[in-house]
Amino acid sequence: MSQPTSAGGRPVRTLITGGFGFLATWIAAGLRRSGHELILVDNRGIEGSSLELSGLLPDPMIQIGFADVTTGAPLDAFGEVDYVVHAAALLGVNKVRNAPEETLRVNVNGTAVALDYARRLPALRRFVLISTSEVYGSDAGSADEQEWLFVRTDDPRWSYAVSKVMAEAMVAASGTEHQLPYVTVRPFNVYGPYRTGSYAVGEFADRAAAGAPITVHGDGRQSRAWCHAEDFANGLIRCMHSESAAGKTFNLGDDRYGMTITELADLTLKISGSTGGIQYVSPNGPDIRSRKPDLRRARALVGHQPMRDLDDGLLETIEWVRDGRNRMPLVLQRDDWPVWNAPEPRFEEAVPR
Repeated sequence: MSQPTSAGGRPVRTLITGGFGFLATWIAAGLRRSGHELILVDNRGIEGSSLELSGLLPDPMIQIGFADVTTGAPLDAFGEVDYVVHAAALLGVNKVRNAPEETLRVNVNGTAVALDYARRLPALRRFVLISTSEVYGSDAGSADEQEWLFVRTDDPRWSYAVSKVMAEAMVAASGTEHQLPYVTVRPFNVYGPYRTGSYAVGEFADRAAAGAPITVHGDGRQSRAWCHAEDFANGLIRCMHSESAAGKTFNLGDDRYGMTITELADLTLKISGSTGGIQYVSPNGPDIRSRKPDLRRARALVGHQPMRDLDDGLLETIEWVRDGRNRMPLVLQRDDWPVWNAPEPRFEEAVPR
């Protein structure tokens, strides 16, 4: 594949904030497949991070940078880029519940710094905000992108969602006032190897690998639709490259595998071969009742189509956990990554609302 170049003749470059994290790592792998040079910026040590575990670091087209955008550290030192992906955020249900003020400060201030940098880039093609499906509130069973958002401001559990609503508003305002070319994506329950934080698939895999009972909070009837990280990254990169995506918001996930938390636990036990069973415990706080993406807009405008098989993806994740969450080369299985500067594709899907 030939190296893509910017209007000035230099290689096309993308800067990702929160660049050592789980989503950023899979996005970085996909962008390298599409020919981008990368600058991955974070404020933490790289040892043990998703990026370090993935084996991407030796790539000479990946530059590592350290900056804490949440405290106002500017990004100008990294020079000009063509794309900015803002993935930096404080997240995790327990962390957010215990530190709501920090969550709001970190996520809002970080977005402000990323936007300030992006607005001053003369050749910026797209600013990508990674938001969250939690902006739909406790029931996102079939929410589309044009619905009103529902978040609570009196419960620390929802401070992350509140911060992301504010981030979305800031990005849209920059689009209106400064003609910033942007796209916002809302991930729905992304899983896969290299995710180091606490979440259901990872915790279930931990318990199953140890032969211990899988712990389910509440009655287990909460429903989710799980999306492999490679499918999410593929959809996000399509949003970056598509002119049709400019100024819009997209749900990105996998609508094929909706299931209850109990069903996920059962499937994890089956795939792992564990006989530990399921242990139900009292809920530890408010929870999402239902979360499944409406993908009509993403399919119609950018051709987003999840392809990774859930059983295979869970087995891949369980085996990585069982191996001690050690370094493992990241291998992309999809062969339909966006081609740089290809003509705008036409999709024969229904017209999105």
